[in-house]
Amino acid sequence: MKQNLFLHLLNAAKDVYSSSQALKEFAPWPTDLSYEDKPVVLVPAVRQIKHWSNAHPLHKAAQQVADFGNWKQSYTENEVGFGFLQDYGYLELYGPDGHFKTNAGRAYLGYWGRGLYYPWHRHEAEEIYAVVSGSGYFESQGQEAALLGSGETRMHSSNQPHALTMTDGPILTFVLWRGKGVEGLPLMGTDSS
Repeated sequence: MKQNLFLHLLNAAKDVYSSSQALKEFAPWPTDLSYEDKPVVLVPAVRQIKHWSNAHPLHKAAQQVADFGNWKQSYTENEVGFGFLQDYGYLELYGPDGHFKTNAGRAYLGYWGRGLYYPWHRHEAEEIYAVVSGSGYFESQGQEAALLGSGETRMHSSNQPHALTMTDGPILTFVLWRGKGVEGLPLMGTDSS
């Protein structure tokens, strides 16, 4: 049953990918995906994800696997505060540590709660966000800030500082990483030296 739920999630994510020219241009969909039975690790935000109604197929699929996911958080309480960690979490859908194993990039589902501010951070890997549900105010060094909703995307270059503010409610995103540093984690701040 668990594997079937994750296959459904993967197919819903692939539908989002296939309907977005920006995602397709960013990276190819991996052809070597194999399911991995990952240990269940829950974060406090899972309860919010499960109770947030939205008709988007990927949103609904994420809710169905929420209790079975290997959820992660990249930051410490000292970096982002206790409240942030209550309203944030991500699931690696595919990648070296994902529910589907591949070394051809990474794909995440990321959730941030209403009113949350995701401070300036950066990472070596290139990244593209696709908003699944909700909306957020995206800021990226060198780009005009924008409020993005479902179906809209924002790309970040290697080590390009960026931040995200949830203004009207929570946000669920589908995120792809590619290139050098894909095995790394985000670093807080704007300094890339």
